Amino acid sequence: MKKIPGVISVLIFCLLITACQSQEAKRQVFTEPQYDWGKISGETLTVWGSAPDLERTYIQKAFQRYEELTHNQLEVVQYSKDEIVEKMTTALNQGEAPDIFVSYGGTNIDVYNPDDNFYDFSQAKWINDLTDTSINQTVYHGKIIGLPHWEASVSGTLYNKDIFKKYNIEVPKTQEEFMSVCEELLSHGITPLYMPAKEISMLLYQFPLDSIVEDSDILNQLNQFEIGYEDIPEMLKIVEWYKEMATKGYFGDHYLEDDWNGMSPALESQKYAMLLCWDTWLYTDFKGDASQFGLMPAFLGVPYNGTFEGPNLNLFMVNKKSKKLDVALDFITFLADPYNYNVAFENIPTASVFKNQVGSITTYQYLENERLIEKNYRDSIAWLRIKEFSQMDAICIYEYIHPDSQMSAKECLEKMTALRKSRINQ
Repeated sequence: MKKIPGVISVLIFCLLITACQSQEAKRQVFTEPQYDWGKISGETLTVWGSAPDLERTYIQKAFQRYEELTHNQLEVVQYSKDEIVEKMTTALNQGEAPDIFVSYGGTNIDVYNPDDNFYDFSQAKWINDLTDTSINQTVYHGKIIGLPHWEASVSGTLYNKDIFKKYNIEVPKTQEEFMSVCEELLSHGITPLYMPAKEISMLLYQFPLDSIVEDSDILNQLNQFEIGYEDIPEMLKIVEWYKEMATKGYFGDHYLEDDWNGMSPALESQKYAMLLCWDTWLYTDFKGDASQFGLMPAFLGVPYNGTFEGPNLNLFMVNKKSKKLDVALDFITFLADPYNYNVAFENIPTASVFKNQVGSITTYQYLENERLIEKNYRDSIAWLRIKEFSQMDAICIYEYIHPDSQMSAKECLEKMTALRKSRINQ
Protein backbone atom coordinates (compact mmCIF):
# COMPACT_ATOMS: atom_id res chain seq x y z
CA MET A 1 0.00 0.00 0.00
CA LYS A 2 2.83 2.42 0.78
CA LYS A 3 4.08 2.08 -2.79
CA ILE A 4 0.87 3.37 -4.36
CA PRO A 5 1.60 7.11 -3.96
CA GLY A 6 4.94 6.61 -5.66
CA VAL A 7 3.33 4.70 -8.51
CA ILE A 8 0.71 7.40 -8.89
CA SER A 9 3.40 10.06 -8.95
CA VAL A 10 5.22 8.21 -11.71
CA LEU A 11 1.99 7.82 -13.69
CA ILE A 12 1.15 11.52 -13.32
CA PHE A 13 4.67 12.44 -14.38
CA CYS A 14 4.40 10.21 -17.45
CA LEU A 15 1.02 11.66 -18.35
CA LEU A 16 2.36 15.20 -18.06
CA ILE A 17 5.37 14.35 -20.23
CA THR A 18 3.10 12.68 -22.78
CA ALA A 19 0.73 15.65 -22.79
CA CYS A 20 3.62 18.07 -23.28
CA GLN A 21 5.08 15.95 -26.06
CA SER A 22 1.63 15.65 -27.67
CA GLN A 23 1.10 19.42 -27.49
CA GLU A 24 4.59 20.02 -28.88
CA ALA A 25 3.88 17.57 -31.68
CA LYS A 26 0.68 19.41 -32.52
CA ARG A 27 2.54 22.69 -32.75
CA GLN A 28 4.97 21.17 -35.22
CA VAL A 29 2.22 20.09 -37.63
CA PHE A 30 2.30 23.30 -39.66
CA THR A 31 5.98 23.78 -40.39
CA GLU A 32 5.36 25.39 -43.77
CA PRO A 33 2.69 27.60 -45.39
CA GLN A 34 -0.56 25.87 -46.29
CA TYR A 35 -1.74 28.57 -48.71
CA ASP A 36 -0.14 30.62 -51.45
CA TRP A 37 0.85 34.06 -50.16
CA GLY A 38 3.89 36.28 -49.76
CA LYS A 39 4.82 36.82 -53.41
CA ILE A 40 4.12 40.55 -53.11
CA SER A 41 6.60 42.71 -51.20
CA GLY A 42 7.58 46.32 -50.66
CA GLU A 43 3.98 47.50 -50.26
CA THR A 44 2.17 49.33 -47.45
CA LEU A 45 -1.38 48.47 -46.41
CA THR A 46 -3.62 50.69 -44.28
CA VAL A 47 -5.58 48.94 -41.53
CA TRP A 48 -8.34 50.68 -39.58
CA GLY A 49 -10.12 49.49 -36.47
CA SER A 50 -11.55 50.53 -33.10
CA ALA A 51 -9.18 51.27 -30.23
CA PRO A 52 -7.83 49.33 -28.45
CA ASP A 53 -8.86 46.25 -30.46
CA LEU A 54 -5.77 46.10 -32.63
CA GLU A 55 -3.45 46.20 -29.62
CA ARG A 56 -4.26 42.64 -28.56
CA THR A 57 -1.25 40.37 -28.23
CA TYR A 58 -2.19 37.92 -30.97
CA ILE A 59 -2.98 40.74 -33.41
CA GLN A 60 0.37 42.40 -32.75
CA LYS A 61 2.16 39.08 -33.23
CA ALA A 62 0.34 38.45 -36.51
CA PHE A 63 1.12 41.93 -37.82
CA GLN A 64 4.79 41.68 -36.88
CA ARG A 65 5.10 38.23 -38.45
CA TYR A 66 3.46 39.49 -41.66
CA GLU A 67 5.91 42.36 -41.99
CA GLU A 68 8.90 40.12 -41.26
CA LEU A 69 7.94 37.35 -43.70
CA THR A 70 6.64 39.49 -46.57
CA HIS A 71 8.66 42.70 -46.22
CA ASN A 72 5.42 44.66 -46.54
CA GLN A 73 4.37 47.30 -44.05
CA LEU A 74 1.10 47.85 -42.14
CA GLU A 75 -0.05 51.35 -41.34
CA VAL A 76 -2.45 50.79 -38.44
CA VAL A 77 -4.94 53.50 -37.45
CA GLN A 78 -7.31 53.14 -34.51
CA TYR A 79 -10.28 55.36 -33.75
CA SER A 80 -12.44 55.42 -30.64
CA LYS A 81 -15.70 53.51 -30.81
CA ASP A 82 -17.49 56.88 -30.94
CA GLU A 83 -15.43 58.03 -33.94
CA ILE A 84 -15.07 54.92 -36.06
CA VAL A 85 -18.46 54.98 -37.81
CA GLU A 86 -18.19 58.59 -38.90
CA LYS A 87 -14.55 58.23 -39.96
CA MET A 88 -15.17 55.08 -42.00
CA THR A 89 -18.41 56.20 -43.68
CA THR A 90 -16.80 59.51 -44.65
CA ALA A 91 -13.75 57.72 -46.04
CA LEU A 92 -15.92 55.34 -48.07
CA ASN A 93 -17.98 58.21 -49.50
CA GLN A 94 -14.83 60.11 -50.48
CA GLY A 95 -13.04 57.11 -51.94
CA GLU A 96 -10.36 57.23 -49.26
CA ALA A 97 -11.21 54.10 -47.30
CA PRO A 98 -8.42 51.94 -45.86
CA ASP A 99 -7.31 48.72 -47.55
CA ILE A 100 -8.35 46.65 -44.51
CA PHE A 101 -11.17 47.39 -42.08
CA VAL A 102 -11.57 45.51 -38.80
CA SER A 103 -15.05 45.38 -37.27
CA TYR A 104 -17.63 43.06 -35.82
CA GLY A 105 -20.01 41.75 -38.46
CA GLY A 106 -23.76 41.29 -38.82
CA THR A 107 -25.95 44.35 -38.50
CA ASN A 108 -22.98 46.22 -37.02
CA ILE A 109 -21.69 46.85 -40.56
CA ASP A 110 -24.97 47.80 -42.25
CA VAL A 111 -23.92 51.45 -42.17
CA TYR A 112 -20.89 50.69 -44.35
CA ASN A 113 -22.92 49.22 -47.24
CA PRO A 114 -20.86 45.99 -47.31
CA ASP A 115 -22.37 44.70 -50.58
CA ASP A 116 -20.84 47.63 -52.44
CA ASN A 117 -17.69 48.17 -50.42
CA PHE A 118 -16.31 44.91 -49.00
CA TYR A 119 -14.82 41.94 -50.81
CA ASP A 120 -16.80 38.67 -51.00
CA PHE A 121 -14.69 35.76 -49.72
CA SER A 122 -17.27 33.07 -50.47
CA GLN A 123 -14.83 31.18 -52.71
CA ALA A 124 -11.82 31.48 -50.40
CA LYS A 125 -10.03 28.22 -49.55
CA TRP A 126 -9.84 29.05 -45.84
CA ILE A 127 -13.62 28.93 -45.36
CA ASN A 128 -13.48 25.18 -44.75
CA ASP A 129 -11.10 25.81 -41.86
CA LEU A 130 -13.62 27.93 -39.92
CA THR A 131 -15.63 26.40 -37.08
CA ASP A 132 -19.44 26.55 -37.33
CA THR A 133 -19.58 29.30 -34.71
CA SER A 134 -16.98 31.33 -36.59
CA ILE A 135 -18.58 31.04 -39.99
CA ASN A 136 -21.91 32.22 -38.58
CA GLN A 137 -20.19 35.47 -37.67
CA THR A 138 -18.87 36.06 -41.19
CA VAL A 139 -22.11 35.82 -43.17
CA TYR A 140 -23.66 38.99 -44.56
CA HIS A 141 -26.47 38.75 -47.12
CA GLY A 142 -25.40 35.20 -47.84
CA LYS A 143 -21.75 36.12 -48.47
CA ILE A 144 -18.58 35.61 -46.45
CA ILE A 145 -17.69 39.21 -45.75
CA GLY A 146 -14.42 38.86 -43.85
CA LEU A 147 -11.96 36.69 -41.98
CA PRO A 148 -12.63 36.12 -38.24
CA HIS A 149 -9.16 36.43 -36.70
CA TRP A 150 -10.12 36.93 -33.06
CA GLU A 151 -10.45 35.34 -29.65
CA ALA A 152 -13.53 33.17 -29.12
CA SER A 153 -14.96 33.59 -25.65
CA VAL A 154 -17.95 32.12 -23.84
CA SER A 155 -20.04 34.55 -21.80
CA GLY A 156 -22.05 33.84 -18.69
CA THR A 157 -21.64 34.55 -14.98
CA LEU A 158 -18.20 34.36 -13.41
CA TYR A 159 -18.44 33.34 -9.77
CA ASN A 160 -15.96 33.11 -6.90
CA LYS A 161 -15.76 29.43 -6.02
CA ASP A 162 -14.10 30.09 -2.66
CA ILE A 163 -16.96 32.32 -1.54
CA PHE A 164 -19.55 29.77 -2.67
CA LYS A 165 -17.67 27.01 -0.84
CA LYS A 166 -17.23 29.07 2.33
CA TYR A 167 -20.98 29.58 2.68
CA ASN A 168 -21.99 26.16 1.31
CA ILE A 169 -23.79 27.74 -1.64
CA GLU A 170 -24.73 25.53 -4.57
CA VAL A 171 -24.32 26.87 -8.09
CA PRO A 172 -27.84 27.84 -9.24
CA LYS A 173 -29.55 26.07 -12.12
CA THR A 174 -32.67 28.23 -12.49
CA GLN A 175 -33.70 31.88 -12.29
CA GLU A 176 -35.33 31.33 -8.89
CA GLU A 177 -32.26 29.58 -7.52
CA PHE A 178 -30.07 32.45 -8.72
CA MET A 179 -32.17 34.97 -6.80
CA SER A 180 -31.99 32.77 -3.70
CA VAL A 181 -28.20 32.65 -4.03
CA CYS A 182 -28.10 36.44 -4.23
CA GLU A 183 -30.14 36.73 -1.03
CA GLU A 184 -27.91 34.20 0.74
CA LEU A 185 -24.74 36.05 -0.29
CA LEU A 186 -26.15 39.38 0.84
CA SER A 187 -27.01 37.92 4.24
CA HIS A 188 -23.30 37.16 4.70
CA GLY A 189 -22.25 40.70 3.78
CA ILE A 190 -21.17 39.76 0.25
CA THR A 191 -22.46 41.86 -2.66
CA PRO A 192 -23.85 39.24 -5.06
CA LEU A 193 -23.07 40.78 -8.45
CA TYR A 194 -20.72 43.54 -9.59
CA MET A 195 -22.71 45.47 -12.18
CA PRO A 196 -20.66 48.17 -13.98
CA ALA A 197 -23.83 50.02 -14.96
CA LYS A 198 -22.03 53.26 -15.79
CA GLU A 199 -20.36 51.29 -18.60
CA ILE A 200 -23.64 51.08 -20.50
CA SER A 201 -22.48 48.36 -22.89
CA MET A 202 -21.77 46.12 -19.87
CA LEU A 203 -25.44 45.89 -18.95
CA LEU A 204 -25.35 43.04 -21.51
CA TYR A 205 -29.07 42.73 -22.14
CA GLN A 206 -28.25 40.86 -25.34
CA PHE A 207 -27.47 37.71 -23.33
CA PRO A 208 -31.12 36.89 -22.56
CA LEU A 209 -32.29 38.54 -25.79
CA ASP A 210 -30.40 35.88 -27.76
CA SER A 211 -32.82 33.28 -26.42
CA ILE A 212 -35.82 35.35 -27.52
CA VAL A 213 -34.71 35.97 -31.10
CA GLU A 214 -33.88 32.30 -31.61
CA ASP A 215 -37.51 32.38 -32.70
CA SER A 216 -37.14 33.48 -36.33
CA ASP A 217 -40.68 34.90 -36.35
CA ILE A 218 -39.86 37.28 -33.50
CA LEU A 219 -36.54 38.21 -35.12
CA ASN A 220 -38.22 38.96 -38.45
CA GLN A 221 -40.97 41.00 -36.82
CA LEU A 222 -38.39 43.04 -34.91
CA ASN A 223 -36.37 43.62 -38.06
CA GLN A 224 -39.44 44.73 -40.00
CA PHE A 225 -40.51 46.89 -37.05
CA GLU A 226 -43.85 45.14 -36.88
CA ILE A 227 -43.25 44.81 -33.14
CA GLY A 228 -41.03 46.57 -30.62
CA TYR A 229 -39.26 45.31 -27.51
CA GLU A 230 -42.27 46.41 -25.47
CA ASP A 231 -44.44 43.86 -27.30
CA ILE A 232 -42.37 40.90 -26.11
CA PRO A 233 -43.36 39.63 -22.62
CA GLU A 234 -39.90 38.13 -22.00
CA MET A 235 -38.32 41.55 -22.51
CA LEU A 236 -40.43 42.90 -19.67
CA LYS A 237 -39.02 40.15 -17.46
CA ILE A 238 -35.49 41.14 -18.45
CA VAL A 239 -35.72 44.83 -17.55
CA GLU A 240 -37.71 44.00 -14.41
CA TRP A 241 -34.83 41.67 -13.42
CA TYR A 242 -32.43 44.65 -13.48
CA LYS A 243 -34.82 46.68 -11.34
CA GLU A 244 -35.30 43.91 -8.80
CA MET A 245 -31.56 43.26 -8.53
CA ALA A 246 -30.89 46.96 -7.98
CA THR A 247 -33.73 47.49 -5.51
CA LYS A 248 -32.78 44.49 -3.38
CA GLY A 249 -29.18 45.63 -3.15
CA TYR A 250 -27.81 42.73 -5.19
CA PHE A 251 -25.70 45.17 -7.27
CA GLY A 252 -24.36 46.94 -4.19
CA ASP A 253 -24.63 50.64 -3.35
CA HIS A 254 -22.58 52.19 -6.14
CA TYR A 255 -23.73 50.34 -9.26
CA LEU A 256 -24.66 53.57 -11.07
CA GLU A 257 -21.03 54.73 -10.76
CA ASP A 258 -19.37 51.33 -11.16
CA ASP A 259 -17.58 50.88 -14.47
CA TRP A 260 -15.20 48.66 -16.43
CA ASN A 261 -12.15 49.78 -14.46
CA GLY A 262 -13.71 48.53 -11.25
CA MET A 263 -14.37 45.00 -12.46
CA SER A 264 -11.02 43.45 -11.59
CA PRO A 265 -10.63 45.24 -8.21
CA ALA A 266 -14.19 44.24 -7.26
CA LEU A 267 -13.58 40.54 -7.85
CA GLU A 268 -10.12 40.68 -6.28
CA SER A 269 -11.55 42.29 -3.14
CA GLN A 270 -13.64 39.22 -2.23
CA LYS A 271 -16.49 41.65 -1.50
CA TYR A 272 -18.31 40.70 -4.69
CA ALA A 273 -19.17 37.14 -5.64
CA MET A 274 -20.17 37.32 -9.30
CA LEU A 275 -19.80 39.23 -12.56
CA LEU A 276 -21.56 38.97 -15.93
CA CYS A 277 -18.67 38.53 -18.33
CA TRP A 278 -16.80 36.23 -20.72
CA ASP A 279 -14.31 33.55 -19.70
CA THR A 280 -11.30 35.00 -21.53
CA TRP A 281 -11.59 38.24 -19.53
CA LEU A 282 -10.12 36.36 -16.59
CA TYR A 283 -6.92 35.93 -18.61
CA THR A 284 -6.78 39.21 -20.51
CA ASP A 285 -7.89 41.82 -17.93
CA PHE A 286 -8.31 40.25 -14.50
CA LYS A 287 -5.39 40.90 -12.16
CA GLY A 288 -6.19 38.15 -9.67
CA ASP A 289 -6.16 34.35 -9.73
CA ALA A 290 -8.29 33.18 -12.67
CA SER A 291 -8.51 29.62 -11.31
CA GLN A 292 -10.47 30.96 -8.33
CA PHE A 293 -13.48 31.53 -10.57
CA GLY A 294 -16.00 29.28 -12.23
CA LEU A 295 -18.44 29.98 -15.06
CA MET A 296 -22.16 29.43 -14.79
CA PRO A 297 -25.03 30.58 -17.04
CA ALA A 298 -26.15 34.19 -17.13
CA PHE A 299 -29.43 34.51 -15.22
CA LEU A 300 -31.11 37.74 -16.34
CA GLY A 301 -34.77 36.84 -15.93
CA VAL A 302 -34.94 34.59 -18.99
CA PRO A 303 -34.45 31.87 -20.14
CA TYR A 304 -35.43 29.72 -17.19
CA ASN A 305 -32.17 27.75 -17.00
CA GLY A 306 -29.96 30.70 -17.91
CA THR A 307 -27.78 31.03 -20.98
CA PHE A 308 -24.23 31.12 -22.23
CA GLU A 309 -23.51 33.43 -25.14
CA GLY A 310 -21.06 32.52 -27.86
CA PRO A 311 -18.32 34.85 -29.05
CA ASN A 312 -18.47 38.07 -31.01
CA LEU A 313 -15.60 37.97 -33.48
CA ASN A 314 -13.96 40.92 -35.17
CA LEU A 315 -13.64 40.42 -38.93
CA PHE A 316 -10.81 41.52 -41.17
CA MET A 317 -12.60 42.91 -44.22
CA VAL A 318 -11.10 44.11 -47.49
CA ASN A 319 -12.06 47.30 -49.28
CA LYS A 320 -12.82 45.85 -52.71
CA LYS A 321 -12.22 49.26 -54.31
CA SER A 322 -8.71 49.43 -52.87
CA LYS A 323 -5.92 50.25 -55.32
CA LYS A 324 -3.94 47.53 -53.55
CA LEU A 325 -6.62 44.85 -53.66
CA ASP A 326 -4.17 42.09 -54.57
CA VAL A 327 -1.94 43.01 -51.62
CA ALA A 328 -4.90 43.16 -49.24
CA LEU A 329 -6.18 39.75 -50.34
CA ASP A 330 -2.68 38.34 -49.92
CA PHE A 331 -2.64 39.70 -46.36
CA ILE A 332 -5.95 37.98 -45.52
CA THR A 333 -4.63 34.70 -46.92
CA PHE A 334 -1.58 35.13 -44.70
CA LEU A 335 -3.75 35.61 -41.59
CA ALA A 336 -5.90 32.59 -42.52
CA ASP A 337 -2.95 30.22 -42.85
CA PRO A 338 -2.54 27.85 -39.86
CA TYR A 339 1.20 28.22 -40.37
CA ASN A 340 0.75 31.81 -39.19
CA TYR A 341 -2.32 31.96 -36.94
CA ASN A 342 -1.03 29.17 -34.69
CA VAL A 343 2.03 31.29 -33.97
CA ALA A 344 -0.14 34.35 -33.28
CA PHE A 345 -2.54 32.48 -30.98
CA GLU A 346 0.06 30.39 -29.17
CA ASN A 347 -0.89 30.13 -25.48
CA ILE A 348 -3.77 32.59 -25.91
CA PRO A 349 -6.80 31.46 -23.83
CA THR A 350 -9.59 31.06 -26.37
CA ALA A 351 -11.88 28.53 -27.95
CA SER A 352 -10.93 27.69 -31.51
CA VAL A 353 -11.92 29.99 -34.35
CA PHE A 354 -10.22 27.74 -36.90
CA LYS A 355 -10.46 23.95 -37.07
CA ASN A 356 -6.67 23.67 -37.30
CA GLN A 357 -6.08 26.02 -34.37
CA VAL A 358 -3.75 24.07 -32.08
CA GLY A 359 -1.58 26.82 -30.61
CA SER A 360 -4.20 28.37 -28.30
CA ILE A 361 -5.40 26.96 -24.99
CA THR A 362 -8.93 26.38 -23.76
CA THR A 363 -9.87 28.23 -20.58
CA TYR A 364 -10.22 26.22 -17.39
CA GLN A 365 -13.72 27.66 -16.96
CA TYR A 366 -14.83 26.23 -20.29
CA LEU A 367 -13.28 22.81 -19.69
CA GLU A 368 -14.90 22.59 -16.26
CA ASN A 369 -18.38 23.34 -17.63
CA GLU A 370 -18.23 22.02 -21.18
CA ARG A 371 -21.37 19.87 -20.98
CA LEU A 372 -23.46 22.58 -19.33
CA ILE A 373 -22.22 25.13 -21.86
CA GLU A 374 -23.18 22.86 -24.75
CA LYS A 375 -26.64 22.43 -23.23
CA ASN A 376 -27.35 26.14 -22.64
CA TYR A 377 -25.19 27.68 -25.37
CA ARG A 378 -26.48 30.24 -27.85
CA ASP A 379 -24.75 32.02 -30.68
CA SER A 380 -24.60 35.80 -30.44
CA ILE A 381 -27.83 36.32 -32.38
CA ALA A 382 -29.20 39.61 -31.07
CA TRP A 383 -25.96 41.53 -31.47
CA LEU A 384 -25.44 40.28 -35.02
CA ARG A 385 -28.93 39.85 -36.47
CA ILE A 386 -31.28 42.47 -35.00
CA LYS A 387 -31.30 45.47 -37.31
CA GLU A 388 -30.04 48.63 -35.62
CA PHE A 389 -29.31 46.74 -32.41
CA SER A 390 -27.02 48.62 -30.06
CA GLN A 391 -25.64 47.71 -26.66
CA MET A 392 -25.82 51.43 -25.89
CA ASP A 393 -29.63 51.29 -25.93
CA ALA A 394 -29.20 49.89 -22.44
CA ILE A 395 -28.98 53.55 -21.39
CA CYS A 396 -32.75 53.19 -20.99
CA ILE A 397 -32.22 50.34 -18.53
CA TYR A 398 -29.70 52.49 -16.68
CA GLU A 399 -32.31 55.24 -16.36
CA TYR A 400 -34.99 52.73 -15.36
CA ILE A 401 -32.97 51.28 -12.45
CA HIS A 402 -32.05 54.68 -11.03
CA PRO A 403 -33.52 54.90 -7.51
CA ASP A 404 -35.38 58.11 -8.38
CA SER A 405 -36.79 56.82 -11.68
CA GLN A 406 -40.54 56.94 -12.21
CA MET A 407 -40.27 55.05 -15.49
CA SER A 408 -42.19 51.80 -15.95
CA ALA A 409 -40.70 48.68 -17.52
CA LYS A 410 -42.88 49.16 -20.58
CA GLU A 411 -41.78 52.78 -20.96
CA CYS A 412 -38.16 51.65 -20.71
CA LEU A 413 -38.66 49.22 -23.59
CA GLU A 414 -40.57 51.78 -25.64
CA LYS A 415 -37.60 54.13 -25.35
CA MET A 416 -35.25 51.36 -26.45
CA THR A 417 -37.43 50.68 -29.49
CA ALA A 418 -37.51 54.39 -30.30
CA LEU A 419 -33.72 54.50 -30.24
CA ARG A 420 -33.55 51.58 -32.68
CA LYS A 421 -36.00 53.27 -35.03
CA SER A 422 -34.13 56.56 -34.87
CA ARG A 423 -31.09 54.94 -36.46
CA ILE A 424 -32.88 53.68 -39.57
CA ASN A 425 -32.61 56.89 -41.55
CA GLN A 426 -29.28 58.07 -40.20
